[in-house]
Amino acid sequence: MSHRIVHAFMVAAAVLCAAAPAPTSAQEAPPPETSQVTPPAPAAGLPVFATLGLGYGMRSDDCATCAAPENTDSFTGHLSLGKTLGHGVGLGVGVSVWRRGHPGPAGPADSTGVPTATTLGNMLGNASVLVSYQVWHVWVQAGGGLALGSQDLAPATADGAITTASGMGIGYTVGGGFSIPLAGPMALGVFANYNVGSYDLTSPVAVVARDAEHRYLEVGVGLTLR
Repeated sequence: MSHRIVHAFMVAAAVLCAAAPAPTSAQEAPPPETSQVTPPAPAAGLPVFATLGLGYGMRSDDCATCAAPENTDSFTGHLSLGKTLGHGVGLGVGVSVWRRGHPGPAGPADSTGVPTATTLGNMLGNASVLVSYQVWHVWVQAGGGLALGSQDLAPATADGAITTASGMGIGYTVGGGFSIPLAGPMALGVFANYNVGSYDLTSPVAVVARDAEHRYLEVGVGLTLR
């Protein structure tokens, strides 16, 4: 009887040992988590561009009708704005104006008998539809549209009024520039444009010049948004 009890005890111990989990020498570490770092998306270009600046314009045409044809350089104003289409290509408009004034002939005498001073002015301008292409901070542009010119003619009339001949025709603009970042999307723009126009200059009484032409190069600086 005692042999049976001992045998049953040994069988039960063997069953318990087999059912118990095997001891591990070291605890298994959980698999490391794979952290995926998503690179930042490239900054998208602005949907619009604009440049506003002042320049210095140098004429290269023969202004036979100018009262002072030797005055071929003066300040200019420039404005361009448009929409970015993608891949560096943009479509917009640009306006450039060149103006020069110089003393004209003496006008009628004032109450003290001193002749009044007069000023003769020349103005040139181009307004073009522009196609632009930009790579990094450098852009080029070209386009065509309207050109205009206005010339004050001498001498003045007896009442002091100055006769002006003006005209509007077609012209084109080519140029480009580069930007120096300032803050946010604003940058300092350095630009150069070559403007050409052709038109008839007409005074109130007659055609002064057929197929008059202007050509001027403007180099300037201003604020640009690109």
